[in-house]
Amino acid sequence: MSGQNRDYLSYMRLVLGLYILKILQQGPAHGNKLAEEIERRTQNTYTPNTNALYPLLRIMEEKGYVVGEWDSPVTRSKRIYTITGAGIARVPALALMLEDRLKQVELKVAILRTDLLGH
Repeated sequence: MSGQNRDYLSYMRLVLGLYILKILQQGPAHGNKLAEEIERRTQNTYTPNTNALYPLLRIMEEKGYVVGEWDSPVTRSKRIYTITGAGIARVPALALMLEDRLKQVELKVAILRTDLLGH
C-alpha cells in the first residue's frame, strides 16, 4: 500500500473513530445505527463502509474505548456498543488530531483555489 493510501486510511479512521465516540456519548448503539447516524450527520455525503466500521469498533474495544455486548447472547444478532471512560477521555485528543489534519487539507485547497481558479 502506498504512503498516500495509508495516509487517507489513517484520516478516514480518525474521522470515523471520532464520529463513533461522539455518537456513543449520546447513548449506546449498534453498528448499523452508528452508520446511519454518521450518514445523517454528514448530510448523506459519507456512508461508512461496514468493512471499515466493524474492524474499527473491534480495535476500539481492544483499546478500551468502547464496550460491546450482544443484545441477545443466544442469537448474537446485534452488538450494542457503549463508550467507556477511556473513550470519553480520548475524544479531545482525536478532535485535536482531526483539527490539524483539516487545517492541512484547507491549506492545500486554498493553494489550488488561488493557483488554478484565481481566487
